[in-house]
Amino acid sequence: GSSCAEEHACYVWENFIQRSSAPYICIVAHSYGGAVVLKLASQYMSEFDKRVFAVVLTDSPMSTYAKYFSLNVLKMLQMKTINWIASPVQVNTDIGIREYGRLRSAGHTSHEWTSYTAFDGIFQFLKEERQKLERYKY
Repeated sequence: GSSCAEEHACYVWENFIQRSSAPYICIVAHSYGGAVVLKLASQYMSEFDKRVFAVVLTDSPMSTYAKYFSLNVLKMLQMKTINWIASPVQVNTDIGIREYGRLRSAGHTSHEWTSYTAFDGIFQFLKEERQKLERYKY
């Protein structure tokens, strides 16, 4: 097995995603998954930028992780990432922007509930980003 989450994600990228014929993928990750996304974006930057059309994070403390990665990686992620964070503000409300992406309210103050409460907004974002790919494909 893998010694850590990042090693596991790299194994999955190299053995499944790179070999897949899917031209586009999206990533959904909770909490520490944000650090794993940064590792993938950094290690496979060119392919990641080309194939990953959206990154969804739920309550990931990305500012803690982002300081260890290059500005090029962060700028690339900023264009395709939303982090739904624990907040009492109405779900799906834009809260701000960070070096790695946009922040939206998950509509709940409990870390463990953020994925569930943001579910509809998350899938709407993925649908919209996928539709953009279809519009600009031709």
